[in-house]
Amino acid sequence: MDLFKRSAKIDIVASSGILRVTIPPRRSWHLILAAIAADVIFAAVIYSSWATTSVWIRLIFIWAIVSGALSLVYQLVVTQIIEFDSLRLTVCKEFNGWERKQEYQVAECSDLEWVSAAKGRSAGLRCKVGWRKVMVGKDVSEDEAAEVLAALQLNLPAAAQKLCSYPNSKDQFITLDLGK
Repeated sequence: MDLFKRSAKIDIVASSGILRVTIPPRRSWHLILAAIAADVIFAAVIYSSWATTSVWIRLIFIWAIVSGALSLVYQLVVTQIIEFDSLRLTVCKEFNGWERKQEYQVAECSDLEWVSAAKGRSAGLRCKVGWRKVMVGKDVSEDEAAEVLAALQLNLPAAAQKLCSYPNSKDQFITLDLGK
């Protein structure tokens, strides 16, 4: 059993020419408890030496505790929504009713693929928009990425052809490279 594996599953809905993928926040409770315990231990160490530290060091300690708590809340509450249609790829991060949307034209997108986790980057769906690479679905497993790509091919084949193409490749067929 992987203690850091997320528990919730993605939701894929196809309706009226739109494929909507909802990625709920789903951190492991073990990871959450470890982060809270680390914050509490950090606060206890700071409290024991509070009187002997300077004001600037106290401010840095307070900033570290508050930013750690806020980042944990952000990871627990943000829902990612990816919408595909024939013209647009929309990536939305929703935080308790507030949305942050980024829209890309499908004509400018290519190389939609799953990338494994690397140093400083989580696994997920990534595509190329123009000359830059954009993480479309953060923290998506390889199996979930395969589900998304299969649903995209089934429901929006023209958009899938464009999104999954490799324009600079000499291959005559699309490879998903899910086994890497």
